[in-house]
Order: sequence, then C-alpha cells, then structure tokens
Amino acid sequence: MKRWGMLAVAAAAITFGSTLAMPDVAVAAEGGVICGTYEANSKITRSEVLARSRTWISARVPYSQADCFGNRYGAYRTDCSGFVSMAWGLRISYTTHILEQVAHRIDWEDLRPGDALNDRESHVALFIGWADAAKTRPIVREQAGPDGSRTVQRVWSASTARQYVPLRYNNIVEAGGAGSGSETPVTDKLVVSSGPQISNTGQQQLEVFARDADGAVITNFHKTSRWNGWQQLGSEHFAGDPVALMNPQTKIVEVFARGTDDRIYRRVDGRWAALGDTVVAGDPALQWNDRTKAVEVLARGVDGSLLRFTDKWAQVGDRKIQGTPVVAENDVYARSSDDKLVKWDGTTWRDQGDKKIVSDPSVAVDQVFVRTESGSVEQYAAGVWTSLGGKGTGAPSAVYNSTTGSIDVVQLGEGGFVEHSRAADKGWTTWARLGTAKVAEAPSAMYHAQTKTVEVFARTEDGKLVRRFHKEKAGWSQWALLSDRGIS
Repeated sequence: MKRWGMLAVAAAAITFGSTLAMPDVAVAAEGGVICGTYEANSKITRSEVLARSRTWISARVPYSQADCFGNRYGAYRTDCSGFVSMAWGLRISYTTHILEQVAHRIDWEDLRPGDALNDRESHVALFIGWADAAKTRPIVREQAGPDGSRTVQRVWSASTARQYVPLRYNNIVEAGGAGSGSETPVTDKLVVSSGPQISNTGQQQLEVFARDADGAVITNFHKTSRWNGWQQLGSEHFAGDPVALMNPQTKIVEVFARGTDDRIYRRVDGRWAALGDTVVAGDPALQWNDRTKAVEVLARGVDGSLLRFTDKWAQVGDRKIQGTPVVAENDVYARSSDDKLVKWDGTTWRDQGDKKIVSDPSVAVDQVFVRTESGSVEQYAAGVWTSLGGKGTGAPSAVYNSTTGSIDVVQLGEGGFVEHSRAADKGWTTWARLGTAKVAEAPSAMYHAQTKTVEVFARTEDGKLVRRFHKEKAGWSQWALLSDRGIS
C-alpha cells in the first residue's frame, strides 16, 4: 500500500503554482491534505468508475482525512470525497462542499452505477445499484469513518438514503456514446464465478459437482430446505474434478472435466463432448468473456504452458506454471514453475514479487491468497503482501461476500480441521476452527446469492462431502452430510 502523508502538501503546493487561487483547490485543502494533482478531470465510463472503486476495497484502505493512498489510478485523500474523486478520476481530491462543481443533480429514478449520493455538509458515497425492487435502499461503496475504517460496500436504509442528493459526474461517458442510457445495468459489473460449487441464479439454487469413487461426475442441488440427492451425469469416467459456471447469457450451467485420456470435456445436451484433441496436464479453470459473451477454458499443458480454449486451444504466453490457474476478471494468476505468484494480464506474464509459494492461488475480488513454505496464508493485493498467519496445508479458499463487502478465507489447518479467517476493520481475524469434523483435503468456499450465505465444502476422511455455511447475524451452521455417497 502506498501512502503519502502531510509532506505531500508542500509538494502539491509547488505543483499547483498559480492555480492555488482557484476555488476547488483552495477548498480541497480544507479536507486536511492535498495528495496527487493531475492536468484535468477525466472523461470516464461507468465500468471504469466501478473498476477503480473496487481497488480501494481490495486494498482495504483505512479512512483518514490526513492521509493519501496511491495506486495505478493516482494518489487521493483517504476520506469519503477523496474516494469518489479517485473513482471519477478527478484532477485533485475534492470535498463534499465542492463536488457540484464537477457534477450535477439528477432525479432519484435516474440513478445509475457510478453516480454519487452527496450530503455536502458531511458525507458522499458511490452509488452501485439497488438492493430492492422499489428502489429505496441503495447499494453504495464508501470510505466512511471513523479513522482506520476500511472502504466497504454496503446497503443503506431508505431513511438514510433520503438524506442525500443524487449527483452525476459531468464527464461520465455512457456506454454507446453520449445520451445512451440503456446499456449500463443497474447493478455492479457482472461477476461470474466458477468452481465445483456454484450459485445458479437462474434456478435460484445451490449446485454441487463432484467425482464419485468410480470417477463418474455427479451433481446435487439445494433449493429450499433440503438437498435433492446425487445424480450421475453420464457413464463416462474422469481423471480430474469437475468445474462449473452458469452462463449469464443463456442461464445454462456449463460443466467441464478432464477425462481419463487427459482431454477436456464439456457437458452439452446431455452428453460429454471433447474440446478438440489437445492433451492437458491439469484440471480446467473457467473464464467468462463479457466481450464475446462466451465461456473460455484454461488448463495447464503437458509442457507446463498455459492453454486457453475459445474455438480451439492456443498457448497463453511462454511462462511455465504448476497446478491449476485461477481467474480474476480479465487477469489469470498461477503458481510458476519456480514457485512464484505470476499474473497474465492479457499481454504478458509478470512476477508478483519474489515470495515463494507452495499452493495454487485463490482469488476474491482483486485479492489473491496463497500458502508459503512456512505454512502461513499470504494475501497479495495492490502490490502488497500481507500475512494471515496460521499453519496449514493445501491451497486456501477465499470468497467475497457481496452483501457485506467482507472477504472470508478457509484453510485446512493442523490436525485436519477446517479453519476460518475474515477481513475485519483492524486486520484479519485470528484463525478459528470450524467445528470438530476432520477432513481429508483443503476445503472450498463460495458465496450463494439467493440465501446470502458463505458456503464451505470439504471431504471427510471416509470420502463423504460435508457442508457448513455462515449467515450474517445467525452465524455458522453445524457440519452436515450432503449424503452417504462417497466422492473421490
């Protein structure tokens, strides 16, 4: 995390020169500190506003009116209006008093992601979407006090929201050009998650995919108060565990697995079909391409190169990797052949520091979690490594709770017990054991949108799949068997 304190004021004053007499600059200084200064207020799309705002959530920037935070989007004051200034790409850190110099008031019914809710005397937040069909409770991202509090996404009550004035940045660029409003959704940028368990928002159910003891792919789903029971997807046997993703365009769940012939297969129209003749060495990872509106498949090739399947298999860069890669929006993270965390950004592979890692990565929002040689879990965000401590084995599993804006991580701790840590205002909580059930491999975690629960799955020592979930206010459930059927 890069910070600039009060020393930035003197440097900023030199940068401003004769512009210090301008009203917005003069009032900005009343916010406590002047941080970065730029030539002009940016022209920016709504998706760019949302992407910029997510970086402060990922970096868990602490609130302060006397500090600055800098990343690839520049350095801005770490209070509410500094956060909105960063998200909009303003030339300085504005204050709530003067935001209307660069924005104009709009009707409540016209609010769209990337707009703001402003009380010029106290606070401003970025509007993300609506939490209710009546459009009374906004989802916001905000840098709110007291000092040390982290940037969060939360839902405001209707009574809180009505104390604020809706604003639209003057330089916002609508999708499709000026005056086009239909192409921007009333929710945040689409996040499509893949894994052995998924939240099927089309059917409003929790779906689980696994491989039974014989190697066949099986599935189970939970919709109301019970599990439906395991169903077998064909008679074919597989060498790798299945992974699934709900196609947001078709609302169809797509399932992939590595066959005994080391080719990747996709479940289509009730049967398994191979994705070409290319042989791979690792299990698939799935990526939703929002530009082409298609599911893309990633896998490690036999020579260690990363391969991607769109309409055919193609090599991605020239870096050699181990294990299974993981996707974070348009980036791909993996463990390199020399045990470093590496990222493919669409152009090149880049080392993410020199830290030695011993597990596949896991991602939540823009944050990456891995295990190091000492057994501890390490978080990588915005170029900074942070230790969560602990001592375990296997890959950690991280999940972002979009309702609370929190991140939860689970791991296989010492003695074969599942352990949990959560990002809190003052850092990560200490690892806490989740019950007394012993498990045979690292657990996996996901967020289920319908029930707003963090779901954790693990395989017991006798091969049974168990589940435990966390719901805000209610806390953790007990471990429960999905069924007596064994999985591999």
